[in-house]
Amino acid sequence: MQVQKWQKNQVFEAIQGVGLDPKDFELEDSDAEVRLKHRWSTSYFVIGGHAGRYATRCLVGDGSEWPYEAYSWEALITRINTWLKEVKLDLCTPDLWAELRGEAELLGGTSGEANENTPFTPEEQKDIERRLREVETHVKRTYSLSEPEMEILSAKIDYLVDAVGRLGRIDWRNAFIGAILGYILFAALPPETARSLFLTFMTLLRSVSHVLGH
Repeated sequence: MQVQKWQKNQVFEAIQGVGLDPKDFELEDSDAEVRLKHRWSTSYFVIGGHAGRYATRCLVGDGSEWPYEAYSWEALITRINTWLKEVKLDLCTPDLWAELRGEAELLGGTSGEANENTPFTPEEQKDIERRLREVETHVKRTYSLSEPEMEILSAKIDYLVDAVGRLGRIDWRNAFIGAILGYILFAALPPETARSLFLTFMTLLRSVSHVLGH
């Protein structure tokens, strides 16, 4: 089974047409079949049979393989286009359970006992304050938070900057988690924004784990 250059070009254009990058696909042409494979997922589209009666099978993400027959190239390219749209939808759909597990692991990685609840050194206090202010600036530029929402978050960060000079390491870590989780719950942000913001701050907490003692 082989396809001609102009047919391959139509497949290339179909990939671009749905907003995907052809570089993310492989097109393998053999005597038995032509296989279009998405490089970064399990999705594929296989063309077999012959002109006039194409026998195909395709899979999207973690779904099941589906057989399909087409009796013209026009019908086949329409089916390929539909498959590409489904692939794009699958790529854009988050695995919420997997992300939840990842968030739990990330939070778990910062929730162990610190060695001691000792005060931060002046150098450590400056480093943590710098990181907090960098994240504050990043959030302002990245997220479409309302002015009241941003003011509340800034107040939380001001509190954490002040607390780093008077709380021990364990107490400050707990205060950090409480302040950030409390803000996200209070602000009632859209799920995707809340998740992204949560991961941003948990990444910050991991970045200072060396001074928290774990």
